[in-house]
Amino acid sequence: MMKSTTRFFLLLLPAFLILLPACSAQDKADEGDCLHIEGGEIHDFGTINHGEKPTHAFRFTNTCSDTMRFTAVKASCSCTAAMPDDDVLAPGEDTEIRVTFYPPRSSNGHVEKSVSVFVNDEPRPHFVLRIKADIVSGFRTEPEKIEVGSIPVGREAKRSFTITNLGDAPQEIVAVQAVLSIEDRGDDGSGPPVVRPVTTASFSPEKFTLEAGASQEITVRFTPKVKGKLLGSVVVYSGPEARQVEFTGMVE
Repeated sequence: MMKSTTRFFLLLLPAFLILLPACSAQDKADEGDCLHIEGGEIHDFGTINHGEKPTHAFRFTNTCSDTMRFTAVKASCSCTAAMPDDDVLAPGEDTEIRVTFYPPRSSNGHVEKSVSVFVNDEPRPHFVLRIKADIVSGFRTEPEKIEVGSIPVGREAKRSFTITNLGDAPQEIVAVQAVLSIEDRGDDGSGPPVVRPVTTASFSPEKFTLEAGASQEITVRFTPKVKGKLLGSVVVYSGPEARQVEFTGMVE
């Protein structure tokens, strides 16, 4: 009888050992998310200006019985920086992941960015933190898009737009640059596209002081050397901000 019982136990032992990890994982899953984020996974900075660098601290608390470890924290773009105060959280401990947003010079209006947080938490190994902001521009350009129409190849084109200082202090316009190109498909327009930069652009004025509430007309001149579709923009740079005016048209 003893031999029979022992043999039965030995037969069941491998199956019992296989079930142990599964039971452990199930118990952990029953606990729910092991990391609690105070205030949630989304933070809205509200209205911000260029040059500001707002920071929000997402507070994580380990609510489970196992030690949690942050394995990676990755921001969706270089304009967002994130770093946990601690990499390892014992049961009951908390820490903060501070997320700082650096508004890109050319971004305006509503923006949303994300930070991916990876942990050794089996029920939920990946969290996504999200930040929002409405970036206020200190300038207005009119128009914001210039349709130049048909331009003869080899002949100078001239277009103008107006920039207005919306702030209550003078602003220095430090540079105006063209990021224009032509999609060249050959003389008959049927060849593979080759993007050729426009290298002959000039601006008037190129540097100036714009008083509070004042406007300034900027004239752009350029000479296309090949036929094709005109693409790109003219960019006006102040200290912390850049404004783009889109250009489209055809060179024939």
